[in-house]
Amino acid sequence: MRVGITDSGVGGLSVCAELETLLRHSPVAQDIEIFYLNAALRDDYSYNSMSSRGQKLEAFGSFLRNVTDLYHPDLLYIACNTLSVLFQDSHFDHYRHIPITGIVETGTVEILRALQRGNDTSIIVFATPTTIAEAAYQRRLVQAGIPAERIVQQACPGLPDAISNDFTGGQATTLLKTFIPTALTRFNVPPSRVAAFLGCTHYGYQAGLFKTILRERVTDVEILNPNPAASASIHAEIGSPSGSGAVEIRFISAYAVPEKPLASLAHYLGEKAPATVAALQGFIHDPDLYRV
Repeated sequence: MRVGITDSGVGGLSVCAELETLLRHSPVAQDIEIFYLNAALRDDYSYNSMSSRGQKLEAFGSFLRNVTDLYHPDLLYIACNTLSVLFQDSHFDHYRHIPITGIVETGTVEILRALQRGNDTSIIVFATPTTIAEAAYQRRLVQAGIPAERIVQQACPGLPDAISNDFTGGQATTLLKTFIPTALTRFNVPPSRVAAFLGCTHYGYQAGLFKTILRERVTDVEILNPNPAASASIHAEIGSPSGSGAVEIRFISAYAVPEKPLASLAHYLGEKAPATVAALQGFIHDPDLYRV
């Protein structure tokens, strides 16, 4: 079985790493090929750098067409919140027959579960500018009956690169000390209990920083990282955990991955997911991911 995991950059490798761990401890009967498909066009130019929504739709459409033609995934999971949001557009209706799911669905469930645990909990959705502009999480939560005044959205431009290029957290700390206070000022009444949703796969690598900085200002903080739940949902789709099938992981990118994210991701993932780290370090450079 061929499983594709895609993200705009290297953040979704955490989902791939979690899936590797699950398959190691709960193997399935069939052999599994996992393709981590980097959907960023260049290291310094991704979807949040594009000037229009139409440009983003066209680029992701080209990427999906080439991925399905070249790698033929039996299941494709969009681990990127930005791309998961864009995939809801009717532009992609001709792909609905393929088993494609996204992290927005997974993340919404995680947020609702947290809000059920505490009626006085306020939610902050930290995400990229595109995810925030689309208001996908806010819209889904309001439709589920969550009062709009309990929900704040906070865009975090530049944070994914700060996290992937600096595993020490120095760059991320500087940005979060601006983003977090700004988010808190958006509540009509200062919250005493906050669930911080990490709406970009990169953010999970520095989840501890979010909690530390938030706890300087809020008494009760819960961090919601949907990446483990995303991996669990893929594992459930693959099949029942009984067997001894082999697992192969490949990392494919339209550009050559620079040294800084290679080093940072190896640090973040450590010994937890050796096959994922090996796939990253031995990445396959395939410009045809964005062929016209």
